[in-house]
Amino acid sequence: MARYLLLICSMLLSSLSFATEIYRSTDQYGNTVFSDKAPKNSTPVKLPPTNTTPATDVSNRPNHRPTSINVSPDNRITIQSPNNGAIIANGLIATTVSTSTQNPLDPSQRIVFSLDNDTLTRSSSTQYTIPRLSRGPHRIGASIIDEHGRQISKDAVDIMVYLPGN
Repeated sequence: MARYLLLICSMLLSSLSFATEIYRSTDQYGNTVFSDKAPKNSTPVKLPPTNTTPATDVSNRPNHRPTSINVSPDNRITIQSPNNGAIIANGLIATTVSTSTQNPLDPSQRIVFSLDNDTLTRSSSTQYTIPRLSRGPHRIGASIIDEHGRQISKDAVDIMVYLPGN
């Protein structure tokens, strides 16, 4: 029992040592310095009281249903970059295709990115990075498809790719 009492007393005393004053001063280079020791020309810093509000009990919260997003079946997709007619100076550097949609995607919808009518990926992301492009003209496409693979909207841009030394 004496051990527990000694332990509790030492914990209380150590917690009181942390309640020291904080001082602000400026060093010879103009930097603001904070310290627990008061150097010359320092001022004490007033700290706001510690928040001691008890946590809320989450077991008493009412059940909330997630709000549904209004999704239009005629959603439109637009390729934001690269622009139509863009020239990619170095096809060895990755090219990011960025799209935007008129409305949020329905969970059952996907965006299909394509290069020269070959599918690159299907995802819910509005961006895709093409790691490398060969020299010459290319068509980049993006379309929204539903869970049955039906195309809802499509956009495409034509680009020209060069390689270093061409």
